[in-house]
Amino acid sequence: RSTLFPYTTLFRSLELELSKTFLKRIPIWGYVAGLTVAVLLACYFYTVTEEAKRGEHSTVKLPDHSTVTLNAATKLSYKPLAWFFSRKVDLEGEAYFDVKPGSQFSVHSDRHTVKVVGTAFNVYARSGMYRVTCLSGEVKVNSGKKSVVLHSNMQVTTHDSTFRIDRDVVSSTVIGWMQGKFVFIAMPLQDVIAEIERQYNIHVTPASYPHHIYSGNFSKTEKPEEILEIIGKPFGITFRIE
Repeated sequence: RSTLFPYTTLFRSLELELSKTFLKRIPIWGYVAGLTVAVLLACYFYTVTEEAKRGEHSTVKLPDHSTVTLNAATKLSYKPLAWFFSRKVDLEGEAYFDVKPGSQFSVHSDRHTVKVVGTAFNVYARSGMYRVTCLSGEVKVNSGKKSVVLHSNMQVTTHDSTFRIDRDVVSSTVIGWMQGKFVFIAMPLQDVIAEIERQYNIHVTPASYPHHIYSGNFSKTEKPEEILEIIGKPFGITFRIE
C-alpha cells in the first residue's frame, strides 16, 4: 500500500486538474443551456396526482384557479411546473370542470380528448364508457377518428362502436352527483349497482345481474340498504352488502 500511495495521489491530482481545465473551457452559454434542459425536464416529468377514493368526493384547484370536482373512485393528474405552457390533465373516472379562460385546456382519458378555452363541462370515463356533457360555453371532443363540437346542454356518448350526440340535456341529471343525488336514465342495472358501490365504498352481491335497464331519481341516504331496496324492488331483486 505504501508503494502505491504516491501514484494514487498523483492520479487524483491529474484528474482534478483535467476536470478544472475542462470546466474552464465550457463557455457560459453551455452552463445556461444545461440548466435550461434540466428545468425543462423537471417541468415535463414532475406530475401531481389527485384522487377521490370510493365513498368520497374531492375538489382540486389547478394552478390557473380552474377547479375540478372529482366523483368517487376518480384520479386526476397534471404537471404544475409546465402548466402555463400547456394546460393539460389526465382523467380516470368522472369529474366536473369549471375552466378559467386562457390558453387551450385539454382533458385526456385513454384515446379520448376534450379541448376547451374557458367553460364548464362534465366528463365520465369508466370501463369503456365515455361521455362528455357541455354545461356552458363550447367544447371539442375527439374520440378516436371521430370528433364533435358541443355547445351548452349538448352531450356526446361513446361506447364500443357507438357515437351518439344528444341535445337539450338537463344539467341536473348530469351533475346530480355533486348535490348527493342519484339520477339514472335507461342505465344497465349492473352499472347502477357499480355506481352505488363507488359512492358508498361497499361491495354488493350478486356479482352478476339480469340484463335489466333501470331509470330512477333519488337522493343519497346514510343507509345504502335503503337505496338498494328502491333499485331492486321493480325487478323483485334483493341485494346484499358484503
